[in-house]
Amino acid sequence: MKITLTAILLLAVVTTVPFGKSASAGEWATIFNGRDIEGWEKKGGEATYKVEDGCIVGTTKPRTPNTFLCPPKSYGDFELTFDVQCDEALNSGVQIRSISSADEIPAGLSEKDEEKAKKKADGKSLFGPQVEIAANGNAAGVWFEGVGGWLLAPKPEVTNKAYQKDDWNAYRVLTKGETIQVWVNGTKISDGKDTRTHFTKGRLGFQVHGVGQKTEPLSVRWKNIRIRDVE
Repeated sequence: MKITLTAILLLAVVTTVPFGKSASAGEWATIFNGRDIEGWEKKGGEATYKVEDGCIVGTTKPRTPNTFLCPPKSYGDFELTFDVQCDEALNSGVQIRSISSADEIPAGLSEKDEEKAKKKADGKSLFGPQVEIAANGNAAGVWFEGVGGWLLAPKPEVTNKAYQKDDWNAYRVLTKGETIQVWVNGTKISDGKDTRTHFTKGRLGFQVHGVGQKTEPLSVRWKNIRIRDVE
């Protein structure tokens, strides 16, 4: 009887530990309250954002560049989770550790990357690592937004099985030092080191991608956005 009771108690302890919880992780914070985006900052283009049915809804606008909606704080090593639903014809993403100004550009970039970064560093837009949201097989790859090139290449053979084109997708992003890991609906897609950008801390940015001359409105929705620091 004692053995059975002990086993039950151990099982209860294990099953109450939240997914991904570790002793060095901070407490979860809800970034989006489901009601408004007061205090958030729009950078880049002129796509629109509104709150609808407890979601942030970003909608395209023709003839404007990529647009980013940024919560006020900056983050370094963290775990981020969110749910997203994106029109299949639209490419989106979430910026992590991203910056806007020349004085934020870290040392260590290649000469070519530094030159491109300085051209972007006008304080008006956002550039840095971007976790991709897309139905084209690139979801959960990590792109160097504003400079170009994959930091962690997409894996279409894995993503196409995990990513739901017509439904909500649960993302989990974990950054620690140079390591970036990304899961979609519980499937790990990306797991590698960003040895190129040297960005260690910066803004989040929820992206509505530019659509050129297209006038048909396309939208991306986010909800259940949470983050916590990791050590």
